[in-house]
Amino acid sequence: MTKTKLFSKKSYYICKKIILNSNFSYRPDIDGIRAIAVVLVILFHAGFSFVPGGYIGVDVFFVLSGFLITLTIDKEMSNNSFSFKQFYLRRIRRIIPVLIFVMLMVTIPACLFLFANNLESYGRTLIHTLLSTNNFHLWMNSGDYFAENSDSIPFLHTWSLSVEEQYYILWPLLLLFLHKKFSLEKRLAFIFIFLISGIFLSIYLTNTNPKMAYFLLPARIFELTIGACLAMFWKKAPVFSKSQNSLISIVGLALILTPAVLLTKSSVFPGLNAFWPCLGTALLIFTGKEIENQGIVNKLLQNKVLILIGLLSYSMYLWHWPLFVFIKYLGINLEGLVRIISLLSIFILSYFSWRFIEQPFRIKYKYNLKKTILFLVVPPIITIVLIYAVLDAKDGFPERFPELSEFTPKTNYPNKVRKECFNKYKIGNCDECFLGIKKDSLDGMLIGDSFANHTVAFLDVLAKDAGLYIHDSAASGYPLLNNLNNDGTPEFPSEYATKRLKYATKFKNIFIAANWNKQTDPNSKNYKSIINTVGDLVKSGKKIIIFDCLRETSETDLHKLKLLKSGLPIFFSQRDFSISLTPRPYNYIVYEMKRKFPSILIIDLNDVICKSGKCEVEIDNTILYRDPTHLNTSGGRLIGEKYLKLKGNPLKNL
Repeated sequence: MTKTKLFSKKSYYICKKIILNSNFSYRPDIDGIRAIAVVLVILFHAGFSFVPGGYIGVDVFFVLSGFLITLTIDKEMSNNSFSFKQFYLRRIRRIIPVLIFVMLMVTIPACLFLFANNLESYGRTLIHTLLSTNNFHLWMNSGDYFAENSDSIPFLHTWSLSVEEQYYILWPLLLLFLHKKFSLEKRLAFIFIFLISGIFLSIYLTNTNPKMAYFLLPARIFELTIGACLAMFWKKAPVFSKSQNSLISIVGLALILTPAVLLTKSSVFPGLNAFWPCLGTALLIFTGKEIENQGIVNKLLQNKVLILIGLLSYSMYLWHWPLFVFIKYLGINLEGLVRIISLLSIFILSYFSWRFIEQPFRIKYKYNLKKTILFLVVPPIITIVLIYAVLDAKDGFPERFPELSEFTPKTNYPNKVRKECFNKYKIGNCDECFLGIKKDSLDGMLIGDSFANHTVAFLDVLAKDAGLYIHDSAASGYPLLNNLNNDGTPEFPSEYATKRLKYATKFKNIFIAANWNKQTDPNSKNYKSIINTVGDLVKSGKKIIIFDCLRETSETDLHKLKLLKSGLPIFFSQRDFSISLTPRPYNYIVYEMKRKFPSILIIDLNDVICKSGKCEVEIDNTILYRDPTHLNTSGGRLIGEKYLKLKGNPLKNL
């Protein structure tokens, strides 16, 4: 075999040396399993329709990690040779160098192409990726993993690394405790019970809190534990014949591939749907145990192409998603020749980082713990922290795209412009939170959630024209009083909502703006609470002014509109980004309030931007929205000015 070949004998023996200790020989079929896992994930993210559930490749990786890590740790603990220092040194050398390399390389196009809001968010995902907390960050701050806006997060996929790294912190501690306190039989019993409990926990969390279940370790721990359980029972596992192993290996492969074909983005996951590919992975690991009796699938997995892909799998996993993100971010369809070129690019980039980053740091550059932390951990942390700090302090450098001045957060995002009036839970701070014309006494108060916050610029225009002095106070999750859970309990602390409403009742006029689109069920606690509260206010003699919601645009259309204005290369033909004026249902809460309480005043912002069944997203070449549901400050002001011209000022009659 010549030196020019990608997969040389030298590479094979290097990999054999670094995979595990001498008591567990290098298993090329395990690299074949890795290849299946990473190919499924990449094909899924590339949009191939025949693997709509290809995301289960991540679960295959979890089982492999649980098995390989536990096999090594358990043996070393049994021999009293386990060292936390050596364990984490191996993990650092395995994970950190190529991760940092990819992060730094991806930061270059990120700074060139990502719009300010996306670049600012990118800086946060960078630091959370490095700190192994990106799964928590995404759980708390992003939408669903499969949501439309996920295509703008280059390191969305590192949530799975965070799960594994959190496992690496907790699992050795638990195993050490078990080794010190219990016999082998009791350890095996514990790990089996732990596994069963983890499965039931995942099923429960998946049905009660699917977003948490997807991103966080508790609902995923059973996947890693399946591999760990197999490792701890490894010496006690039965030995089967070659034909038996072949049959089991076929079943194992089927359990991996079938969910990849049958599951979709809308499938309940992880839970029981994740159990089957994990079981299939464990079966494939098991049927390759005895070299002379390996299953037929294990033999097939030892194909040199699959082994090479398996060796590159970590780099391929790191590279593929950022590459796809930038392609789609520029409005390029990931299909046809573009898709083929992107797949080839992933392979080339991955081979380069594997050959020149992964292997040298795992084999050649082996330092002690002090030097590893000093040279391999501290500099990247400092670098990433600095990148994050600069991007955050500069709000993602919006000046890079002067054509998009309406997307400068500090000057045009209501939550930034009026940061002391939104989510601060302040009441009565009229000097810094007022609309219209300041006078000796207030004429009314604006309350509500984030939709109230984005309505202030619109209301300010009308208030100035009417000579009104209005105080505003808004907070997410507080449409009028408080969002309620299904059982009627408050979702958030009630003190702010109660005090805010009580303060508002001091004035004749109460302005209310909220995301009424969320109130879809007339039988829900929220819907009924809002109707009843408005009714009480009307009965007490208050003038209620309700601001109706704008129609929502889409993440994709808003992004394309920004691309069109930015001056970046355009790869799509769409030019009409108007929103369809979809009819509201009969029981739409704003209509219901008007039917029940005719005296309330409804101000519908749609009236001046919607015509002939379509709603515009621009006025005077200025984009009105800052995200698919919220206005920016200039957008609110422009709609207000247009409202005065077309509809007059309904506030002059107050």
